[in-house]
Amino acid sequence: MIDYEDDYKNAFEDDRPRVFKLVTGEEIIATVIKTDDYYFIIEVPLEIRYNSIKQSLYLTKWMFGADYSKVMTLSGTSIVSVSTPEDVVSENYAEYRRRLVEGILDEDEEDDNETEEEYEQINIETDDDTPTYH
Repeated sequence: MIDYEDDYKNAFEDDRPRVFKLVTGEEIIATVIKTDDYYFIIEVPLEIRYNSIKQSLYLTKWMFGADYSKVMTLSGTSIVSVSTPEDVVSENYAEYRRRLVEGILDEDEEDDNETEEEYEQINIETDDDTPTYH
């Protein structure tokens, strides 16, 4: 008999991203840092969306108000399925993640030079400003 429980626990030991199909219908790709019986600790979750005009997939931030320099928690009860991404999706995720991390690091260096007044004037970026990769 196959022991799926051992396979499942070992499935996330590498640092490859995973695609999650959520109960809401969303599909996200993220790097799994840790998992237990109830939660996934993930980094840089990006939503996989479909552009019907260009007939292509693209990636965008999944949670616009979240701090992407920190890990996030994904409840196991909100997940329908987990899989390994196709190579092209994985490559685009790696590139988006690299650029996002570089942007976060650049912002951290700039933050040291800002005053409290400048913090109050920070605007929330709209979806038009979020880079997408096809």
